[in-house]
Amino acid sequence: MEPEWIKRMGNTSRPFRRIAYFLCLLSVLLLTEGKKSVKPKCPAWCTCTKDNALCENARSIPTSVPPDVISLSFVRSAFTKIPEGSFLLTPSLQLLLFTSNSFEVISDDAFMGLPHLEYLFIENNSIKSISRNTFRGLKSLIHLSLANNNLQTLPKDIFRGLDSLTNVDLRGNAFNCDCKLKWLVEWLGSTNATVEDIYCESPPEYKKRKINSLSPKDFDCIITEFAVYESLPYQSLSVDTFSYMNDEHVVIAQPFTGKCIFLEWDHVEGSFRNYDNITGMNNICQITLQFLIQKAVLTLSFIFFFFFGRYFNCCV
Repeated sequence: MEPEWIKRMGNTSRPFRRIAYFLCLLSVLLLTEGKKSVKPKCPAWCTCTKDNALCENARSIPTSVPPDVISLSFVRSAFTKIPEGSFLLTPSLQLLLFTSNSFEVISDDAFMGLPHLEYLFIENNSIKSISRNTFRGLKSLIHLSLANNNLQTLPKDIFRGLDSLTNVDLRGNAFNCDCKLKWLVEWLGSTNATVEDIYCESPPEYKKRKINSLSPKDFDCIITEFAVYESLPYQSLSVDTFSYMNDEHVVIAQPFTGKCIFLEWDHVEGSFRNYDNITGMNNICQITLQFLIQKAVLTLSFIFFFFFGRYFNCCV
């Protein structure tokens, strides 16, 4: 059916009407094509097939690949780090492989946004640091390989949340079997995943011992890991805690400014909030300051006499 404006050209020559109709149809087609989204092309340093992409000597991780690609591999790449959120624009990936690359660091949430990833191979690289939250969010991950890297230890709970994991390969790493690796021995005894045999490289008394056969009792140590939870803009000599009305409080003594800051734990916000500020002219603050200073002096005196006593008994 012809457009109305063409019908009005009743006396116009037939060839002109055909040209006008053709131009109208062509403009509609161009508008339709313009609305279609442009599909990502294969990156310059990669080779892409229907559902696979192989990137060699890549200078950086590509921000996007063709939408049908479900397998992405990096070989002999030049980038030195896998930063956070590197694959947010490739959510369809099911297999990801890194082999014979030169990167040394894998950041927190490096593989965030990959809900369908099932196979992750990070092999024969130069990894020196790997974050505790590197694999966070990979709930579909079945197979994980960290074989043949430079890893000497692994951060505690690095496998937390990987509920679908059935196979882990940690072979070919120079693990230092000290207290920091005790958690791995405990995890090996409780996980349902199949873990290939791995061995200690150090210390000498554990060299070449199979980590899979060690027991937590083999580690005579107590580990306390500290992490920054909250930073407060105060300079203080000492900090102490006390309970009042079933709530936890913290007092921070600032003798050089003559202030005592009292903080109260906020159970809703999960942080400390300001409870009261008392100046040094107040008796309560003076008593608090004296108490905290005396406590600090006693602690230092105990440390001094403890080490001096050990030295005296040893060397006199």
